[in-house]
Amino acid sequence: MANGSPKRKYTAICRATLAGGRVIEELIVEQGWIIALGRERLAGTFEQRIDFDPRTIGQLEILQVI
Repeated sequence: MANGSPKRKYTAICRATLAGGRVIEELIVEQGWIIALGRERLAGTFEQRIDFDPRTIGQLEILQVI
């Protein structure tokens, strides 16, 4: 891909800063989709609502790729 993202399955743990100044310390992204707001959601089946609009992410820092 043009952005340099891997073509295989990946999970990334990121720190996101939203437009209003809120910081999400552990934003979990899998295959380009936000799947959780903390590491405790990495195992098993779960459902979690994301309580913000992803379009408000102003800064995204990759902390770890699994």
